[in-house]
Amino acid sequence: MDLTKLFQEATEQAEYFECLYDALLTKTERAVRREWKERFYDAKLVKWAKRDELWRSQNDHIIMVGKKTSGINEKYFRSDCLVLLLKSALVSILAGIDKILHEAISNRFSSLAQVGTLDSFVRLDLSKSYKIARAARERKGKGGKIKPRPGHPIKAESLKVMYGESYLSLNRLQQVCAACGKNRIFTLYAKTITGSSAEDLQNEWNNIYRRRNFIVHECDIIRRSKMRIVRLNNSNPIILKKHIEFSKKFGEYLSQNL
Repeated sequence: MDLTKLFQEATEQAEYFECLYDALLTKTERAVRREWKERFYDAKLVKWAKRDELWRSQNDHIIMVGKKTSGINEKYFRSDCLVLLLKSALVSILAGIDKILHEAISNRFSSLAQVGTLDSFVRLDLSKSYKIARAARERKGKGGKIKPRPGHPIKAESLKVMYGESYLSLNRLQQVCAACGKNRIFTLYAKTITGSSAEDLQNEWNNIYRRRNFIVHECDIIRRSKMRIVRLNNSNPIILKKHIEFSKKFGEYLSQNL
């Protein structure tokens, strides 16, 4: 599959997360007055019992109404709750970038193996390689069926190992890009963005990568030497959206150039 199309498919769900955040974010929370409740039930929009208490939340485009027994309430549509959607969007986009890096290696598997570069990305156990080589000595199986050459099972096993690793760290990402003929990838990328240096872009990527790791591996909980109270990192929606936008553009650039 074309890497650009692959990235677009991989990040489509991230766009859903971001869209849901913007659409559902509460602008006002209003108490449900008695007369409003009566008019709501008189309109017969839902088949709820009139004795059920209601909650109400709305923004400029959407109004949300629910029963207080529903398990959620108007607080679920505040920024501090909905920001989880932006975190999910960021994680999803970086997963798409990781997928691009994996597929860039896979597409060049033979050429990278021939020059020895593949060894820095995939470490295949010697015992596994030996078993594959031994099996390849017999070219025919039951019924005289020709067995595949050892290169095919070696590649399959190598890719299985590779897909279990991440190449999102600054050094690994640059290493993959260099192996694909794009040495000093951030210097190349900086040439496409007015007013940005390679150092600025590297620092931005490092910040995004660290935030992604906090979310994925540590539940975005602030590290403490002695954990008495769980506190989450500050989730500023504006900063998260900037991270998402940067990752989208950088991912698109990688997909078009790898």
